Amino acid sequence: MGGGVNFMKRPMFLTIWLVLMTISAIFILYSYTLGSGNITKTLPNMPSWALIVFALLGVVNLFSVAMLWMWKKMGFYIIIGTAIVVASLNGMILGAAGMIASIFEVVGVVILYLAMKPVWQNFK
Repeated sequence: MGGGVNFMKRPMFLTIWLVLMTISAIFILYSYTLGSGNITKTLPNMPSWALIVFALLGVVNLFSVAMLWMWKKMGFYIIIGTAIVVASLNGMILGAAGMIASIFEVVGVVILYLAMKPVWQNFK
């Protein structure tokens, strides 16, 4: 009779972290699209191409988090890639302040890895 779906148990901390990442990705996407006027007021020297790149990276991050919700390991690897790109751009555009922001980016990836580690085998 076993044609049922096999549901995998997601640890509570991973669930909470994925919820926070989803909210963050949506906020980032909003900030660099509909809310970009606030960014250009705060950082008038920020190049316009950077807003587009950060918005595209926000879309990629949102899809990556969705992949993690669906137990796809590739989502984690894409998040690592976008974190590297964002950290590099932050350093180029914002200098020292960007490097501090990049530290938070790296810490977020490390927390995600630690949250995924107990159930890493469930990710395909």
